Amino acid sequence: MKNLLGELQSLQKETIDIVSSVAEKDYQQQYHPDLSPIGWHLGHCVYTESYWLREKLLGKQTIDDSLKSLYVPELSSKQSRGTALPDKYKLLDWANVIQSENRALLETAILNKVSHKLLENNYLLHFLIQHYSQHIETMHMGLTESQLQQLNTEFTASKKLNPVKLIPKTKTIEANIYHIGADENKVTYDNEQPVHSIELNGFKISTHPVSNSEYLQFIVEDAYSKKQYWSSEGWKWIKTLQYKYPHHWRLKNNSVYYGVNHKGPYTLEENYPVHGLSYYEAEAYAKWSGARLPHEHEWEVASIKDVLQQNSLVWEWCNNTFYPYKNFSAYPYEGYSVPYFDNKHYVLRGGSHCTKKVIKRSSFRNYYTADKRHIFAGIRLVYD
Repeated sequence: MKNLLGELQSLQKETIDIVSSVAEKDYQQQYHPDLSPIGWHLGHCVYTESYWLREKLLGKQTIDDSLKSLYVPELSSKQSRGTALPDKYKLLDWANVIQSENRALLETAILNKVSHKLLENNYLLHFLIQHYSQHIETMHMGLTESQLQQLNTEFTASKKLNPVKLIPKTKTIEANIYHIGADENKVTYDNEQPVHSIELNGFKISTHPVSNSEYLQFIVEDAYSKKQYWSSEGWKWIKTLQYKYPHHWRLKNNSVYYGVNHKGPYTLEENYPVHGLSYYEAEAYAKWSGARLPHEHEWEVASIKDVLQQNSLVWEWCNNTFYPYKNFSAYPYEGYSVPYFDNKHYVLRGGSHCTKKVIKRSSFRNYYTADKRHIFAGIRLVYD
């Protein structure tokens, strides 16, 4: 329990440090329509831990009830959150005090063995650790967007990225019945449960995600302009938006591509997994290469068998939409999973360079709509 409290404290501090490091204008600014301002994430995380600890566990008032309309996502639009935020240093002082109080309350509740389902197997601690972890990654997305919009045009890549023909390196997964999913007593979310059996046909899966150089080959062959590689929805999307390369790339003097992350521009590595791709782009690349995207069941089985390399550098798009497993039960609230069982959100597996270790498990299910490319998502291929 002490280790978990220490992990929670470390993540609390990390959110404080991120907000402390940004300028006031960046703290309140919304740099992408799908992302909240950096400062909002800190307030939301502190409000959320207070709600579950003080109100749901201890039956007390959460904290100042006026904060509910700002920090509960369903009650405030992303576009309105920045102007509603308090002064940066006022928020930082408040967050520091409340986080410290919350840790003391939680430790006392655990030591006093308060009887509540939220404390079974330290569930609430694990829940808060994962909640902070996910928001820290989203904060890095926001910081990356700010860098993309404030680029230093003087940056010069130290090495030119060259296209490389994809030569598949695969591992075979035999046809069989496999167990996937997670036990409810483990550190998992509701949509990962329960453990259940699935039957798979045999398939071959790439040992590595598609690299920057391999994706550049797709670009130089002008596949973004060739309808035969795109689904009907994907073709409408790309013709409307006219993207020509990944979201986190930029092109200098029409000759040299470079990357941009939360720290600014950097030289793209040839063998590093490409990211900043929508499902539509991932799907088109797979068709262009004579492969397909994995079903999430295939990905999970391959992960369990430990045949996936570089499986924690980029999120990897799967070819199925997010759905409830048989006997799914929402917990601790419906809002985490249920609204996204809409046949519009596609599953991603793995984890990115900004994903915390606690999230990087074989059963974890991420989900976004097919058009999202600001996320750190790439491609792994499957061959039948």
